[in-house]
Amino acid sequence: MTTETHRLPIEGGFTDARGTILPIVHDFANVQMITSKAGALRANHYHKTDSHTCYLATGSIDFYWRNHGETTIHKEHLPEGSLFKTGPLIDHEMVFLTDSIMVCVSENKRDAETYDSDIVRFDKPLHTQYEELQ
Repeated sequence: MTTETHRLPIEGGFTDARGTILPIVHDFANVQMITSKAGALRANHYHKTDSHTCYLATGSIDFYWRNHGETTIHKEHLPEGSLFKTGPLIDHEMVFLTDSIMVCVSENKRDAETYDSDIVRFDKPLHTQYEELQ
């Protein structure tokens, strides 16, 4: 069984005169801040067991995904401030439309050995496959 990629609500938090603290993830093994240039392509893979929750702090992306083993590819435009999760066995790819900063929190460690044994990369980008199906 796979978990669909989906946008998540940002709930709770605390605001005062200094600003706001938003709790976006509670269980994790790794946190990364990823900067991307406009036109950059990231992911184009799936994870066997890992999942990650991402917060797009600045910029915008087109997010492509499908349940692994299926043919239907979904496309969703995600603007700045979007919070989204990709579970295991979800093929996914991000096309950055603008210079962007994204924070990603993974459930698995991101050392080279753990990451490389869990990831399966695709030769053909998902966005290309999506365009061919349209």
